[in-house]
Amino acid sequence: MPTLRYAAIVSTFVVLAPAALHADDENLPAEPHWRIVLETQLKSERACQLNEVIAYQEIPLGDEFGVDGRISCIDGREFNFTRKRKHQKFSIELCAPAVC
Repeated sequence: MPTLRYAAIVSTFVVLAPAALHADDENLPAEPHWRIVLETQLKSERACQLNEVIAYQEIPLGDEFGVDGRISCIDGREFNFTRKRKHQKFSIELCAPAVC
């Protein structure tokens, strides 16, 4: 009967393992939607893999929020970004030392 017992233990592990793996996800803060959109736009337009959002602020504009700030890429470049409305693309400009 060791084989049946082994099968029961393995099947229990298979059923419970996914729940245990996702338990930590509940403690993570939710990423704002604008950050996901910005990351996608940076990859496609500037060949930038997002390293971190250095600073940002959400600005109330009527009943919506605009957002602007600065990010850094994995390769060391930095960009300023801004978006006035949720449905618009981000305006992304390279942050040059003489400008910033």
